[in-house]
Amino acid sequence: MKLTDKIHLLQIDFKVTLGPDKIIPRFVNIIMILGDKVTLIDTGVKGSEDLIFEYLKEQGRDYSEIETVILSHAHPDHIGSAAAIKELTNCRIIAHRREQEWIENIGVQAKERPVPGFFNLVDKPVKIDEFIEGNNNIRIEDGLTLKFIKSSGHSKGSLNIHFIEDNILFTADSIPLKNDIPNYDNFIELMLSLKEIKNNNDYNLLLTSWTPPLRSKDEIRTIIEEGETYMKKIDLVVKDCYRLDDSNSLENCKLAVAKLNLPPFLVNPIVDKAFKSHLNPKK
Repeated sequence: MKLTDKIHLLQIDFKVTLGPDKIIPRFVNIIMILGDKVTLIDTGVKGSEDLIFEYLKEQGRDYSEIETVILSHAHPDHIGSAAAIKELTNCRIIAHRREQEWIENIGVQAKERPVPGFFNLVDKPVKIDEFIEGNNNIRIEDGLTLKFIKSSGHSKGSLNIHFIEDNILFTADSIPLKNDIPNYDNFIELMLSLKEIKNNNDYNLLLTSWTPPLRSKDEIRTIIEEGETYMKKIDLVVKDCYRLDDSNSLENCKLAVAKLNLPPFLVNPIVDKAFKSHLNPKK
């Protein structure tokens, strides 16, 4: 999808396999900047390079023009094809330093965040060539500057990206979707990041990893406020259900998932970890 002369959005469909009879369809958006060179923001899951290269060909460009890949954070659906793209193009990989371990050692990520079918989504680590911090800028070319905004909560080093000249904000997974999978590292930090997004008036177009482009101020305000409300609801439920220590089981998670009217397959270590961040948030 062409958003401006140089900025494109590409939706990549994938599936999360929970078991032989349970497959969840999902998708993730990546951003492609087709300037003098090609810059990618996120890379989708393993094997997504074929879709990316095909889209570039449709736009009259070639995958060999990919110079930079920016990773908004370390999760499999964002880094899945980064290693393959780097091997084929020798591009530089940019990410926040706090995401380094999970990007460069996916075995550690799989152990600490055991997403079902993890290695179907990403099977190779990739080395980060350059670290970027919040409030750093990268000038892609004349008239195209990216400002990076630290937006922790969903993950330790999540980055939002402001396209300064085009008044576009990409928030990746920083805005929770109402009734979606509770999937975050730190409840307190996520709420602070949401507040910062809500108070940011420097954009006219909001891009996320999970929604169509949002241009209406009402639509943008609604999705942010729905995310805030959902998180506050989860907070109340978790503090009601997690009264007893269940460190060796998922019983508290089961209670909270049921009380939130979420599907039973969400009783898993990922959701349990998110819920527990409400009780002992890491600073």
